[in-house]
Amino acid sequence: MVAAVVAVSAPRIALIALSLAMVLSSAQVVAKEKVYEPPYKEGPSGGDQFNHIEADPQTGEMAIYRVFPGISPVVGCEPEPDAGWAMFRIDHRAVAPFKEVLLSFNGRLDPYAWVTLGVRKPSKDWVSVAKFQGPHNGAGELKLRLPRRVTIGSEVEIEFGLQLGDGCPQVSYAEATFESVEVR
Repeated sequence: MVAAVVAVSAPRIALIALSLAMVLSSAQVVAKEKVYEPPYKEGPSGGDQFNHIEADPQTGEMAIYRVFPGISPVVGCEPEPDAGWAMFRIDHRAVAPFKEVLLSFNGRLDPYAWVTLGVRKPSKDWVSVAKFQGPHNGAGELKLRLPRRVTIGSEVEIEFGLQLGDGCPQVSYAEATFESVEVR
């Protein structure tokens, strides 16, 4: 009688094991949906004539240098439209739900420079933005947690890059190689 119970239970055990394996493998897909590496797409950039911007989407390398010859037009060191900024972008279609984006970079930032990371809807409305402020030298990561999960089939634009403060100090710089963007 015991042999009959074991024979009947063996297919059920196999079915349970197969189901568990499928659940675990799908959980891994949700946890790490996609990793992007260079080349990226060129994104927007700007600033006034006192900025020098270099951005190579093929390598993921970006540098911004600013030498402002006078007194800054604003008080404080916040990012201003005339200070240099540049972005790379990725068009992403969600094949699994995701709630965060992780940007890995290696770079040098002065105290008034930022690495920025943002996610936009196709309408160009921002879903969320995160910033990492210098000073910094070496490897770094910037994690962007979204206020709500992006659903399967949704299309978003991921933008990331560098931004300087306005003439604070009068000479400013930011350099980075953006090694990867992980959607998870």
